[in-house]
Amino acid sequence: MKQTRNMLSRLLRTAALFLITASLTACASSRPLAAAGHADIDTVTVHIPGISREYSLLFLTDMHIVVPGESADGRLQDYASERLSHFTDETGHVSSELFASWMDYANQTEPDALLLGGDIIDSPAPSNIEYLGQSLGKLKVPYLYAVGNHDWTYPWEYMTETGTESYLPLLSPYMDSNTAIHSLELDDFIIVAVDNSNNQIHPDALEEYRSILARNKPVILLLHVPFYTEELLAEASAVWPNSVVLGGGVHGGIYPNDVSAQFMSLTTAADSPVAAVLAGHVHFSNVSSLAGEKNIPQIVGDAGYKGKATLIRITADLETP
Repeated sequence: MKQTRNMLSRLLRTAALFLITASLTACASSRPLAAAGHADIDTVTVHIPGISREYSLLFLTDMHIVVPGESADGRLQDYASERLSHFTDETGHVSSELFASWMDYANQTEPDALLLGGDIIDSPAPSNIEYLGQSLGKLKVPYLYAVGNHDWTYPWEYMTETGTESYLPLLSPYMDSNTAIHSLELDDFIIVAVDNSNNQIHPDALEEYRSILARNKPVILLLHVPFYTEELLAEASAVWPNSVVLGGGVHGGIYPNDVSAQFMSLTTAADSPVAAVLAGHVHFSNVSSLAGEKNIPQIVGDAGYKGKATLIRITADLETP
């Protein structure tokens, strides 16, 4: 009798998930997905003195892709059905459709790199991981991926040892086999992706980051959780009940631990080669300057599930009149 009830429960979950998916797909199909790359892109310019040419970087963050799939674990199906409806744009297109559109856009426009700021998938469900791999496998441009908190966690395994050992490594193939820190070097600068998805800088990243900075080549830092700025914290506090910025603990942000404090000091030091910081996590756009010895812009991208992206233009110094 118990087995019959369990089987019936699984069938009901599958049917409910199918109906939700079919409803959303029908909504999307009635409104054709517009080609990405128009009013949905914010353009921000970063100036790096002495570079040889102009660069363009396409920055996507917080896609929260949910791809329904069958699973023996009923929690995965329940979670997918609950989360799927949250991550659609204003026209009813689900995040996986939007991500596919941005992949096509990147292949068509050929930016120097595609930068992924974390929470690209909403959980490490097998169907999400499979879709992620298939999508990135179609890219014709280089990409760099900073891990986000949702990329490797479930609500029932949030920042746990199981998550760290079983789910986080699933992202390793897309992060140069090192989820803590990895980089993409272009002719004139280095883009460095660092894991701070648990609201602190991953301890394995600090020494490698120090070595990269010591090369004195300009650096663009890619994170998921943004660093504290007064302007960003004020805006985030109006949206989120808990602090979502690293630093500024006395002002309401997250107090950095020793590793994070060292990392932030290196980033904002007077002799730091860091030209800009890119982050996501808060689901709105913001450009403000980090406090420190050097005036470094932090560019926070709007959520990709809204159909949003950011184009980062890297240019030499502004011409003087």
